[in-house]
Formats: sequence, structure tokens, C-alpha cells
Amino acid sequence: MRAFLVVAAALVGLANAILYSLVSDNNLDRLFELEAGPPSLLLLYVLCAVFVGLAISGVLLMLAERDLREGFFARYGLMVLSVCAGGVVLAPFLTTVTFFFDAQAYAPATTSRLLSAILFSALPGGVLGATEGVVLGLPLAALLGLFRGETGAQKVAR
Repeated sequence: MRAFLVVAAALVGLANAILYSLVSDNNLDRLFELEAGPPSLLLLYVLCAVFVGLAISGVLLMLAERDLREGFFARYGLMVLSVCAGGVVLAPFLTTVTFFFDAQAYAPATTSRLLSAILFSALPGGVLGATEGVVLGLPLAALLGLFRGETGAQKVAR
């Protein structure tokens, strides 16, 4: 179960980083045009996403490992919550990387505006994470039920 959560968190983070790399340089007049960003930025996005995914899955295992062995809806709720929390944490990381390492990105001029932009990015990250969690929570919770790690004797004892 632990290995599945770590791999799933890293893959979800990787997918988010690649998607962010494709859409991060667009402005409102080219909203639905996907262009790959520079490879160096993509590498930084991937590193941030995998780090956040591993951190969130580690916290989830630390706080709710017993609950993950319960029924489907408990696992589903925890998956939605963890993907949403990952979005809340990942969005400021990606915003910070964009501001500091992308020469073409608009960066706020003052420190207070920079910090507020980074902090306010957590709100859309949480909304997108909640939406993504609702969709991805179903298959993740079902797969997590298969990888619970219970033996036959533990199932009979319940």
C-alpha cells in the first residue's frame, strides 16, 4: 500500500507538472494553445511536483494509514482530500519557480506583491486539486483497496 501511494502521488504530480509546463506561458488571448516550455523549467516543475507528491503521501500515510484500510468511501474521501491538499501546496511551488526562473514571465515588482501572488495561487491550486481529486479519487481508492496488504486471516477476523 505504501509503495502504491508513493508511486501514485509521484505520477499525479508528474502529470500536473507537465500540464503546467504546457499552459503556463499562455496569456488570455491564447488560452487553449498548448506550447511546451523550456526543458529546464519542465525539470524544475517535475522536481517540485514529485517532492510535493511524496510529502503529501508521506503525511497521508503518517496520519491516516489505519483509515486507508477501511471501506471504499473512507479511502475515496482521503484520496480527494490528499489530491486537493497536493494542489494547494503545489501551486505556490510552481508559481515560485515560474517567477524566479522564467525570464519571460511577469514577476511582481515588490516583495509584498510577490508573496501575495504566491500565496493567492494556493486558492486556484486547491480548486483544481479538488476537481482532480473527485475524478481521480474513484480509481485511486479502488486500486488502493486491492493493495491494502491484508492477509486472508485478517479479512476473516473482521
